[in-house]
Amino acid sequence: MEPHDPPVQPGRVLGFERLMFFSDAVFAIAITLLVLDLRLPADARGGFDIGPLVPKLTAFGLSFYVIGRYWLAHHALFEGLASYDRRLLSTNLAFLASIAFLPFPTTVLAEETPTAGPVIFYTLSLATVGLLLIALALVARRPALMGPGETHGRTASILAGMAAGPLVFVITASAALVIPHQALWLLLLLFPAGWTSDRLGPALQRRIDGDGVEGMR
Repeated sequence: MEPHDPPVQPGRVLGFERLMFFSDAVFAIAITLLVLDLRLPADARGGFDIGPLVPKLTAFGLSFYVIGRYWLAHHALFEGLASYDRRLLSTNLAFLASIAFLPFPTTVLAEETPTAGPVIFYTLSLATVGLLLIALALVARRPALMGPGETHGRTASILAGMAAGPLVFVITASAALVIPHQALWLLLLLFPAGWTSDRLGPALQRRIDGDGVEGMR
């Protein structure tokens, strides 16, 4: 712990609950803002054509899925904590700022032609959220903040599960430099990558911790 950090505050249940309530609220607001772009255009005959909404629905679905995955990872990360300090609070705020920002690149992707610029901006925004989540995990998974029974293997498992998303987003952003119109299809790799990381993590945990579970304390 750095000298300017306040001491760890175990047992501050109300403060920890406020941290979680605030975090959940940011996720909920970000997801809610995604739907604001979904306005059904009326045609000249007073009916509607859902065709123009397809890009917006696609952007909405992608961002909803990604934010939902990040919320699940954030929730799982904080389940293992017994305390918090200022460094954790500050890093969590930076992560939440990136979550709150996501509706904007989603709108850019939905409104603009999928050329290199909008695709790269969108995917790198998603990658930034993932990298900040990894930074948050590194700050949170310190022995002084951990609950009983937490292990180094569990930390490795969490980090392995968080790595898949940013990797896919960076690959997509790189491909957009060459094939911008087709690059977004690479985001389908999120599903096999997530499936793989969800199974790699527990295997890594078992390998590191061995047959017995040795706590981090």
